[in-house]
Amino acid sequence: MKARMRRTWSKRTALVGVVSMLAVSILYPLGAARAYAQLIQLPRIAVLDFENKSGYGGASIARAATDAVASEFQKLRKYEVLARGEVEQQLKDLDLTPPLDRTGFLRLGRALQVESIITGEVNAVTFVGSPKQAQVVITVRVIDVASGEPINGAVATGLSNRRPGYTGDDDTLVQEAVRNAAFEAVRIINNYTIPEATVLTTRAGKEVLLNRGIRGGLQPGMEMIVIRRGEEVGRIRVTQVSDSDAVAEIIDFGRGIQSEDRARAIFRAPTVQVKAGKVVTERPRQNGRGNQLLRALGPLLVVGLIAFGVARASSGGNTPVERVIAEAGADANFEPFIRVRWSTTLFSKSVEDKLQWQIYRSDFTGTDANGQLRPIGVTPGNQNFFIDDTVPRVFAYVTAPRLREGVEDVELEEYGADSPAPGVAPGRSYTYQVALVYREQRFAEGQTLILFRISDRVRSGQATAIAPVFLLDPPQRSEDVDPKAVRFSWLAAEGANAYRVEVSTDPTFRDRARTFVSNEILSTAAGGTPVSTETLNIETAFLQRLGLAGRRVTLYWRVGARNLTDDPGPIPGPGGLRYVWSRPFEFTTQELPPAP
Repeated sequence: MKARMRRTWSKRTALVGVVSMLAVSILYPLGAARAYAQLIQLPRIAVLDFENKSGYGGASIARAATDAVASEFQKLRKYEVLARGEVEQQLKDLDLTPPLDRTGFLRLGRALQVESIITGEVNAVTFVGSPKQAQVVITVRVIDVASGEPINGAVATGLSNRRPGYTGDDDTLVQEAVRNAAFEAVRIINNYTIPEATVLTTRAGKEVLLNRGIRGGLQPGMEMIVIRRGEEVGRIRVTQVSDSDAVAEIIDFGRGIQSEDRARAIFRAPTVQVKAGKVVTERPRQNGRGNQLLRALGPLLVVGLIAFGVARASSGGNTPVERVIAEAGADANFEPFIRVRWSTTLFSKSVEDKLQWQIYRSDFTGTDANGQLRPIGVTPGNQNFFIDDTVPRVFAYVTAPRLREGVEDVELEEYGADSPAPGVAPGRSYTYQVALVYREQRFAEGQTLILFRISDRVRSGQATAIAPVFLLDPPQRSEDVDPKAVRFSWLAAEGANAYRVEVSTDPTFRDRARTFVSNEILSTAAGGTPVSTETLNIETAFLQRLGLAGRRVTLYWRVGARNLTDDPGPIPGPGGLRYVWSRPFEFTTQELPPAP
């Protein structure tokens, strides 16, 4: 009997040991994974309560927007989003009440030890369409705690999903539209690359040279904060930009700007207003300060300068560019613009003192007091492109009597201080002309004269400013869509007469092997009128090719718009297609039963 009990006890002991070893082997990787995750310090961010400026819903709508934006940032798994209670307690301890000013952001950021503070507002709540849909516009800003300035942000619009026959309350629709707007805003912010650069050197305490240029996202007029070891030491404004570097004037020397300091662009969020029941987004104006070189220009008579010649005979007079190309596009906030670019001739390349390119637009035909045609905008002489957006602009341009014949003095005309030059209007078509203002030397009676001239103007083809279309069906983040019978619909864009639909498993649409492209759809429907495709079977036309037939798949779709009379057409996107593309929507297909 004792022997049997001893054997039974031994078996039980052995069994417990085996189970314990199995438990350890199963649980150890989980514990190790948790410990490893704790070692990875994600950037900490705090989301402050949004303001509700829409006049609808009061504090509940602001709270919904705050929670939705915080949730979307949490889903990115790139940040540690602080709990609301922790943020509110710190505000109370510091005796701060939102909305905060720059000093308030700095104090709160240091106290919470966060990298960024997210703030914003609900700009507009409206109802559109039939069946009724809620439309919510929100602004989200990412505040840098080193400077208290915004460095990223977005203005986003969210629509509630269409519900034919819906009889519920409006608040349900508004809450859904708020969530969709938050999703879109965080998507824009996540995809935006903040323009940054390193200070290479300083010039006499007045200017700095930066190691980034056009390719790095820098633009003339852009203001930047200069940071050293996480703290702001000064501020600069970009004045001249080339492909790979830039010059910026120092507007606040602060604690002294040095080589190797980091410069980060300040983000200027568009403003949103409701005018006559319509939501209008206006982008901030660029600073109207002229090129520093041009500001120093005045009557000049220079003796003893080294002569140089301009090789006109071999390059066809003083024609500065070979071709001017105007192409429509949309920026990161899906605001329309037209990019004008040009390639220079031998004459232009031989001119050492290229002072300013002047850009003229077909609808802007006024002249100044000197009888000179007013440009719609200008760029520095070392920059071969111009962005004509919807924002009225203030700028300084070179003007003088009889500039075409050459003069010994030149004036800098500040244009638009009282009535800015108008930006492009969505739906309108334009042509452009480009001319170069340059300086040349001539010898007369033993002296060297400095003369200012303007080149021939060269014309572009037509370009139409097109606002990206608004997508309707399938609605944003809809589920269980039948891939064998999908009908895509959207609202027509003013000025567009041709459309194309793209569907992809890639949210960026860059992977062309995983992207379906529809045939071109021709339509002269007025702006805001629904347009749709025929019912499409993307199961056989697309998913089967990828081996995804019958499976539940998340797909992204967008619509491109263009005007067929434009030459050469909008800026080409992935695959070389010339369209102005909409914001993408996503939907999930049904999981279909296997074929019999």
